[in-house]
Amino acid sequence: MVRANSRLNHSVRLVVGALALITLTEPAWAILGVWRRAAVTTAVVSTAVVTSEATAANAAASKEAAAAASAQQAAAASAASAQQAAAAAQTVQKSPQQKLQELQSLYDQKLISAADYQAAKTKILNGM
Repeated sequence: MVRANSRLNHSVRLVVGALALITLTEPAWAILGVWRRAAVTTAVVSTAVVTSEATAANAAASKEAAAAASAQQAAAASAASAQQAAAAAQTVQKSPQQKLQELQSLYDQKLISAADYQAAKTKILNGM
């Protein structure tokens, strides 16, 4: 992007310099071996080319910005759907039988003590 801008700035300087030479010379004079009328035509065409290059660079930059915005929106939508899925998973209620089976599994694997098992079992049964 910086390289394109420096090329564009150089082209603009050349065009401005050519236009300055054209306006300061007599109609019958030659500028760098080119008659004034030919130089005017060249300057007008060069200006059109520089303008079209600038337009193309702006269009490319706007396409890049649109693509970035699109990617950002897609990421936000993905994050929102992940949050909804997590919320839906949390809202699923386990039955007391499922809770007791999980508790028994923890006790069988010796991940909880007998006292913890009894306390949790009592809590689940009281919640029914």
